[in-house]
Amino acid sequence: MNIKKQMGMVISLLIVLGSGLQPVAASEFNFAVEPQKPSNQIDQKKGYFDLKVTPGQTQQLTIMLKNATNKAVTIQPKIAATTTSSSGVVEYGPSKKKNDETLLYDMKDLVTTEKKITIKADSSYALKLDVKAPKKAFKGSVTGGITLEEDVDETARKTEGNGMAIDNRYAYVVGIQMRQDIKAVAPKLHLHDVEAAQRNYRNVINATIQNSEPTYVNQLKIDAKITKKGKSEVLYESKKEMMQMAPNSNFAYPIALGDGKTLEPGNYTLNMTAQSYDNKWKWSKDFTITDDEATALNEKDVTVVKSYTTYYIIGGLIILLLIGLIIWLILRKKNIKETTGGIDNE
Repeated sequence: MNIKKQMGMVISLLIVLGSGLQPVAASEFNFAVEPQKPSNQIDQKKGYFDLKVTPGQTQQLTIMLKNATNKAVTIQPKIAATTTSSSGVVEYGPSKKKNDETLLYDMKDLVTTEKKITIKADSSYALKLDVKAPKKAFKGSVTGGITLEEDVDETARKTEGNGMAIDNRYAYVVGIQMRQDIKAVAPKLHLHDVEAAQRNYRNVINATIQNSEPTYVNQLKIDAKITKKGKSEVLYESKKEMMQMAPNSNFAYPIALGDGKTLEPGNYTLNMTAQSYDNKWKWSKDFTITDDEATALNEKDVTVVKSYTTYYIIGGLIILLLIGLIIWLILRKKNIKETTGGIDNE
């Protein structure tokens, strides 16, 4: 594939969390965002919505959008529940991932707003969010976010540079959290599927970790080691710190084999430890890599040097068989002529 013809995409997300807006070059955004904190905001210093709610409570939130340019700006707001990426990062924007089975309330079912809005040149717009808290009492946090992305046409979106088309899109993401109280909820992590897979066309072993509780898992550290089943020699290992998990979410933690290393079929054991502050978890799980899985993934791994020796041998044997068949047919035809006195009856 010609890389110069590939479509590159640059997506800048400004997460409105922590103490306020993170600094971004003004030229990158054609609009600014300012959440208006309601009276039930738990901490007015927070740059996102942190709401104390009661069962079934309804309210309307406001986000002021300011357009300081001389052209109108069109924005598409999108509501989403929080998820956890394979890098151990909490995502507040739309995701293709399925919600975790333990997630009781999806933020996009609790918050609604306009599908598309236009801010006139050099003016402001008060975007309204209609919020309805879950009808039943709940513990911990219900979390999500609203993504505010500028809607630009295809021509304006793409810029050419060094033969590569770049898709420039910029968006703000405002976090939303609902709580009925501020009591801490202890996280509970579980190890689920362990299987061979790929990340960026490179072989990995994915270990799916689930946070089954409605609370964030912060300062997450993972130490993973893989051995042949019943053996002690470590074949693959991975350590990572400073990760975070969203409430009621899961992610596939990748354990890389290393560039150029092929997956070998067989039975393996994963030994993994995870830690978040004083909370610790330890797991040991057996898994199997089949011949078909190993072959298919090794073929797709861009770092594995492909060997075509087997194909050459098979091709050579087929050619030899064809040559042998042709010789046999010629000799057979010759023998028939000789036995019939030179008369070809075929």
